[in-house]
Amino acid sequence: MRSDGISTRNWANAQKSTGPRTPLGQAVVAQNARRHGVTAKPDPTSVALWMRIILDKPNLAPGDLLRNDGQTSSALALAEAEVKLCAARAALERFERADAPPSGAVHAMRVQAEYIARPLMKKDTPATLQRFGLSLLRRIAKDITPKTVHGGKRHKLLQRYVREAHGHRKRAFQAWLQYHCHREVTKVKVA
Repeated sequence: MRSDGISTRNWANAQKSTGPRTPLGQAVVAQNARRHGVTAKPDPTSVALWMRIILDKPNLAPGDLLRNDGQTSSALALAEAEVKLCAARAALERFERADAPPSGAVHAMRVQAEYIARPLMKKDTPATLQRFGLSLLRRIAKDITPKTVHGGKRHKLLQRYVREAHGHRKRAFQAWLQYHCHREVTKVKVA
């Protein structure tokens, strides 16, 4: 098949999968990135605190942050990277301690377990139905234990966010050092 036919076929297939179309489906998908807050913009208060630490200026005024020089821009990048790394690590630690809210799949399984358990508690439920319901509850309980949650998609995603934030901080720190080394070399050449 020629490349024209392949690209036409690929374009036609892409038009079929456009994501959720109902308002409810779109609303659910719109909240995907807000589940843990790691990918959100960094908190300005925390960034300003890190800027004070990085620049070693405890009384840093907001006007000082608006300067457009190399020191301020590299310090701002480093401060944002530090805040993002702290947020990513905190989200991963909350998840690993099970402080994080359960994922959608785990929540759905818990709801199903409650739905199955209700009729089992009635006295007039036949024994065969009770046995079947209890076996289903055991399977569900096995699937939502912490063993399957750790190492699952969400855990791996949070670990990836920590790695990415760590790499981002490393690059920002290298840029900060490069600015200061360049500045020191320039001072030596001038003197």
